[in-house]
This record gives sequence, C-alpha cells and structure tokens, in this order.
Amino acid sequence: MPSCLHKKNEEESDGVDPQSPVYRASMLDHAVDQASIRSRRASDDAALMELFNEEIFLDMALTRGPFITLEEFRTWLKGLAKTRFEIVYEHSGDVVGYGALFCLEDRLSHCGWICLGVRENFQRRGIGACLLKTLTVTADVLAGLQRVQLTVFADNEPALRLYEKFGFEIEGRHRRFVRRGSTFVDAVTMARLPVAELRPSHGDMLRRIRELRHLWAPSRFDG
Repeated sequence: MPSCLHKKNEEESDGVDPQSPVYRASMLDHAVDQASIRSRRASDDAALMELFNEEIFLDMALTRGPFITLEEFRTWLKGLAKTRFEIVYEHSGDVVGYGALFCLEDRLSHCGWICLGVRENFQRRGIGACLLKTLTVTADVLAGLQRVQLTVFADNEPALRLYEKFGFEIEGRHRRFVRRGSTFVDAVTMARLPVAELRPSHGDMLRRIRELRHLWAPSRFDG
C-alpha cells in the first residue's frame, strides 16, 4: 500500500471516460495556480511510472524495485483492485501527483485503502493534501466506506503528519517491515473511520464527486 510525500489501458478502461470533468484545484483548501485534479487516463501512465520510479518513492513507499517497462507498471497497477477511484494532480500540463482509493471485496467490502504519491520537486506544496481530501470525501460520500486504511514507512514523517491531519490513526507497527540497503525499516498501519459530519466547505467537492460516479472502474456503486 504505497504512500509517499508520494487503469487500465484505454482499450480496457471499463467505461472510464477519458474526457471526464476536471476537478479544479480552486475547489480545494490548498489550491495551486495552473493546477487541477482530474481522473486518471491511460495517457498518464508514462508520467506515473516516472513518479513511482523516483528514488524517494522507491525508498520511502514501495516494497519492490523500479518498474522496467510501461506494460509491467500497468499490469501491477491493474492488479491492485477491481473497484477503484483514481485521480491525478496536473500542474501546467504535467502530471505531478497521483491518488487512488481501492475498495476491498467480499466481507471486507466496507473497507478501502489509499495510494498516494507526489513528484519530489512538487512536495510540500499542499498537493498531497488536495489529493487526500478528494479521496477521503469520496470514501465517505460516494463509496460509503466504513474504514479506509494504509501502510506507511515509520520514518516517512511528512506522510504521517498528513494522514494524521485527515483523521488517520496508527493502529499497529510492523517491525523490520522492509529492507532498505543494509538496514531494515519499520512500517505502521493507519486507518480512518468516516466522519460524523462534513464541513460546509466540502459542498462543491461533494457535488463534483457525485457527478463523477462513472469513474469507478468497474463500480458496484453505479446504478
């Protein structure tokens, strides 16, 4: 469950509209000029692979080595979950951030987990907060999830602070979770339960999220 402060092909998009409406960053508390949040497209995958292959992402988020080919990256991402909500953060035409909410199945269908990543040169600008805010409101309102969870390396302090700000709480610690060079790094599991009430400032985002039900690929929420 990668996290770093950090679809399918168009032929296999499962109904995802590549021309879907754009989430303007002005909707969010941490807006950045000339930036927007929108749904992920197959054409974004090369840029996303570059993000996932950045040294900081590999060291602070992934438990595997770098991706060699675009096909390998797409296959890995496709296998994470059947039901998903994926967004990217675009700045001046470049994809600099990625966020995803993946839903679990069967007796865990009330749960989801989050993947979040921001390019190193664009960190500490509020982009991670923009993405995470969209994902958590989506989890609460559109998906109706009762639990959203993630795993983060214990020394990734910026990510820990961000998740705590959005209501995630540490539930456990995995000692020597991943090998980094000649050392081992712990990881912590965090989870967030739905908020009782949403702030009025979330109104615009809630309306947009409801309009974008078709972004789930495939979605058990489409009716």
